[in-house]
Amino acid sequence: MDKTNLQECEIIQDLLPLYYDDVCTPASKTLVQRHLENCETCRKLYEELKDQSVDRIIEKESRDVLKRHAKKERNAAWKAGLIISALLVIPILITFFVSLASGTGLGVFAVVAASMLLTAALTAVPLMAKQQKLTKSILVGIFALLLIIFFVDRMNGGGSFLFLAIPTVFGLSIPLFPFVIRGLALPPVLSDKKALLTMVWDTAWLFLTIYTVCSRSGDVEGLQSGTIISVIMMTGVWLIFLTARYLPANRWIKGGIILIITGIWTSFSTDVYTLIVEHKRQLTILAADFTDWSSAAHINANTYLLILAVGILLGIALIAVGMTRHKK
Repeated sequence: MDKTNLQECEIIQDLLPLYYDDVCTPASKTLVQRHLENCETCRKLYEELKDQSVDRIIEKESRDVLKRHAKKERNAAWKAGLIISALLVIPILITFFVSLASGTGLGVFAVVAASMLLTAALTAVPLMAKQQKLTKSILVGIFALLLIIFFVDRMNGGGSFLFLAIPTVFGLSIPLFPFVIRGLALPPVLSDKKALLTMVWDTAWLFLTIYTVCSRSGDVEGLQSGTIISVIMMTGVWLIFLTARYLPANRWIKGGIILIITGIWTSFSTDVYTLIVEHKRQLTILAADFTDWSSAAHINANTYLLILAVGILLGIALIAVGMTRHKK
């Protein structure tokens, strides 16, 4: 093959994909057709190109098969969820008619209905939901649990719903709220602040729980003490969270700072509480004596001093490692 023919083959081979997709100009199309009539090499390349279209067809058919299979699985799950829901309605109806016949009111019926809704949240909702199954199951489950608390409270005379519901929501929020907020579609301005929103949510429910419990019993001193203890505790938690989440440093430096914060917070939080509530200035670690572990005061002082020393020393070591790695 001379140089002229080689250059022409290179041009034609560049045009072959466009020619195959029928997107080249009429002049280029005519040029390719004439060349293929006389060039066996380019004609073989064109046949191979056409053979590749079979792979695309197979790939498309595979995707279609997977889609049909997924749709069939969704339909089966939906039917199973529908059957479970229908079965859960049976005890609700039985309780309803028994309550009407006995004239005992609908209190038990309401509790049973809410209980069946809670069961549905754990069984039918995951099967019937197309997206965000876990989030929907959690939300429906908590709603059903609150309904149970409400109806039981009404059966017992009422007045205790908030006292029971708020601590329940707080207790469930700690392990479950991160999963819920992770599945929620938030506005762009909040989409990258889900961890911060989780901290704010849990902190708010903590103080609301303290207020609800102490207000019901009229324990003003308990409310004051509980609030102060919670503020001291959550200050350390927030410092650790903000360091881990937002400090512009590598993980070694963050880990070192968190260890130092933990050591200081653990060692002096009791002293801070004593200063605020009892107006006493004290440093528990000053009573440290590692030769004496006989009294509670010495045990606390020795333990706090150990925690403080280990936290600061390990924290400084991690910060040093982090600064070295950062320079490298």
